[in-house]
Amino acid sequence: MDEKIKATLTNLDTWKRGLFMILFSIISGVAKFIVTLVAVFQFITLLFKGETNDAMKPLGQNLSTYLYQITLFLTFKTDEMPFPFIAFPDGTPDSTADSTPDSTAYEASEEDIATTSAANARTNTPMTEVTTKDDKEIVDGN
Repeated sequence: MDEKIKATLTNLDTWKRGLFMILFSIISGVAKFIVTLVAVFQFITLLFKGETNDAMKPLGQNLSTYLYQITLFLTFKTDEMPFPFIAFPDGTPDSTADSTPDSTAYEASEEDIATTSAANARTNTPMTEVTTKDDKEIVDGN
């Protein structure tokens, strides 16, 4: 057997992660069931009172964020285990969880812009004006 495979198979951290993945998969199922109960309760409240229960909205949001954290852990996006290993979420997910650099990001060079402008001029296609945040700050004076 290959040494790398043998090392991976005998690594205690790998097996602990697998155990926690099973545990969080079960917890995820329970949390989804609770979200379904909250949704049904909100719908029934809407039917009989004409409005949803504002006290239940944060519960639904927090459970959704918790499910998001579990999904990030289960899909190896993060090694940070969700509640009870960190505080239970309060509100929307942090934007930092998705702040990985995009390897497919593209920044147009001056040559690309000139080529596009020339192509648009040949086909009489108007160029679309693009306003960036910096442009907006200059115009607004902020």
